[in-house]
Amino acid sequence: MNRKTMIAAVAVAGLVASALPSHAFRMIQNTTVGRVSAGAAVACNAAGGFAHWNNKNIAWRLNTAGQGAGKETALTNALTAWTNVPSADHVVTYAGTTTAGFTTDGINTFLWARGNGCTGSCLAITALVLQAGQVIVETDVSFNSRYTWNTNGSDYDVQAVATHEVGHALGIHHTELTSTPRPTMYASYFGTTGQTLESDDQAALQCAETNY
Repeated sequence: MNRKTMIAAVAVAGLVASALPSHAFRMIQNTTVGRVSAGAAVACNAAGGFAHWNNKNIAWRLNTAGQGAGKETALTNALTAWTNVPSADHVVTYAGTTTAGFTTDGINTFLWARGNGCTGSCLAITALVLQAGQVIVETDVSFNSRYTWNTNGSDYDVQAVATHEVGHALGIHHTELTSTPRPTMYASYFGTTGQTLESDDQAALQCAETNY
């Protein structure tokens, strides 16, 4: 997805504007073994399952190079939003800084860079490292340093985009729900309101808990 107002996702999915269920989230399905930044958008009960973690205690680190400096609180808040989902026991935490990059190295990393598959008007991209059975064992999130990133409520808001990308890192695709308030997993960037999780976002993680 390459528009200035779009958040990079792990796949491209069409958004349906009408006749949607109250929960319209989709999960990421990709049976590749290895590092991926794409996948099909499937329902929670889809044949073939979806990408998921077997380990529900997941820690991320921050590469403070470039615009990464000073983003700890925003990233911690994004992670906490997912940890606090009711009836879900994923615990996602901030574990300090790293010099690791956007590479398969066993470290879940947030970093600022150009490239990494996020070029042009892409804002951020998430890579999943998958083992057999669509088990996620590592994720990295690369924010496009072409843009100016902020933690003061102005565009582009680190916490809002990080909350969206952590959803991808947990195996959640874009939602098809366009109602207000919009879920953070809606494809378009829509400012600081994307910092919070709506019922559709929460239901997606609850789906992962129920099915794996």
